[in-house]
Order: sequence, then structure tokens, then C-alpha cells
Amino acid sequence: MNEYLEQASNFIEVSPEEATTLLQEKAGGILFIGRETCPYCRRFVSKLSKVAKDHQLNVHYLHSQSPKYDANAIQELRDQYGVKTVPGFLYAGEDGVRVRCDSSMSEEEILAFATGK
Repeated sequence: MNEYLEQASNFIEVSPEEATTLLQEKAGGILFIGRETCPYCRRFVSKLSKVAKDHQLNVHYLHSQSPKYDANAIQELRDQYGVKTVPGFLYAGEDGVRVRCDSSMSEEEILAFATGK
């Protein structure tokens, strides 16, 4: 779990409100929603962290159970964008917001998704 937190610390932590703004801007924003107690999130974050570092991507991070934020606000964001499970991976481009909840994505798939391809 410490490895997860270390890798997630390379991302830009956001509140649910900041995450909503990021997604509404539709300017290529990347959002990862997860938590360290989720084994699928731990599997996914290591790949996402490597892709972000190798390609200088700014990934925004919302801890899905952070006590710093209102749980209802987190749930509203998840409901609004259909993030049924974590890890939630969202890309907000000109065509709208795309969502994937799939820890088995390869690094190549993560890169393509995170760059709007």
C-alpha cells in the first residue's frame, strides 16, 4: 500500500469540485480515481505512474475514500460520469468525457486513452 501512495503522490491531488471543473473544461484533463486498499487500483497505478512519467502527462488524482472530502461529493462525481468501480480513469477531451474502469489496461492502452486517441 505504501508503494501505491508513493506512486499516487506523483499525481496532482484534487478535490471532487476541482475534478468536476477539470472534466467540464474538456481540455485534455486526465483524472484517476482510486484508493490504496483496492488491489485493482494498486495494479493500475503502477502502470499509470510509469506512463505519466515517461510521457510527461499531468494526471489528476482523487482518492475515492479520502476523509478530507465529502463522501457524497465524491459519489456524485462518480455517478455523474458513470464510474461504477475503481480504478476510475477519465479523459476529458473536446468530444466529451471518456471513462474506463479496467485495471487490466496495458501501458499502451493507458497512453492512447490519456492522449485522446
